Amino acid sequence: MSKPRPILIASDLSENSDLAMTRAIQLGLATDTPLIALNVIQEEPLWWVVKNGDLDPDELRRDLLRESMARLKDQARRAAGTLGVKAPEIEAHARLGRTAEVVAEMADSRDCALVVIGAHGRHAVRDWFLGTTAEKIVRESTVPVVVAKSEPSHSYQKVVVAVDFSAPSQAALENALAWAPRAQFTLVHAYETWFETYIDADTYERIRREQEEALADRLREFAAATGVTSDNEPDYRVIAGHPGTVVVDVAADVRADLTVCGTQGATGVRHLMLGSVAQHVLRESRRDVMTVLRRDADI
Repeated sequence: MSKPRPILIASDLSENSDLAMTRAIQLGLATDTPLIALNVIQEEPLWWVVKNGDLDPDELRRDLLRESMARLKDQARRAAGTLGVKAPEIEAHARLGRTAEVVAEMADSRDCALVVIGAHGRHAVRDWFLGTTAEKIVRESTVPVVVAKSEPSHSYQKVVVAVDFSAPSQAALENALAWAPRAQFTLVHAYETWFETYIDADTYERIRREQEEALADRLREFAAATGVTSDNEPDYRVIAGHPGTVVVDVAADVRADLTVCGTQGATGVRHLMLGSVAQHVLRESRRDVMTVLRRDADI
């Protein structure tokens, strides 16, 4: 039997990453998944040691790495205490380098199933899209990423999944089911109309109703084919409007503790865009967000 793929916790040792550590431990215990914790120390802050003859840069790096490892283990113990459980065994690592690159390399080399990172609050991700490290982790990760935004007092109980019937949204739903198999699921498909300005109100209402009924049937078929069952108490919502706004509004309405969406797998300029729906959800959601990339998708 093959070993389960681990969860990678990317921690900057701040209070914000305490949420990520706690959520990752909760997920790991619930799914019997091994945990790896990683703190990356960027080289740039060490430039000043060159000007100080009393300090050995190599010795300083070793001291920083040792301290980082100790703080990671202490953070894990605090997180376990928050959950009221015995601290699980966590493989701790400290590395020097550029955070996003080191996280991506470790996630790939260790064949991680999930990366968990922290956020500062409701609008923290707004700042990420200026090109900061956290945004790069979300944008570039080849494995699903959970951005922990809220106190993980319990396992995920209400999950909203954005569905546009693409391969990325199928991958998003598959991962949501894998990490929250007992949760109640709300599947959301948002569509934007184009014909309301060209026809009378009665005709518009008839076309809208027929379109939504057809999309709802397709949504149910999509969910069943992906593995959603009656145990997930599925709720299907087809709503006219901007997809990102609709998904965030539905998540707030059902009080979801996790919103899941697929991200673009294209390269070049389109890769830099992440995907407007995922971008909006990351920026505006109050609770945890999972982004799932499927690079082989034709999107």
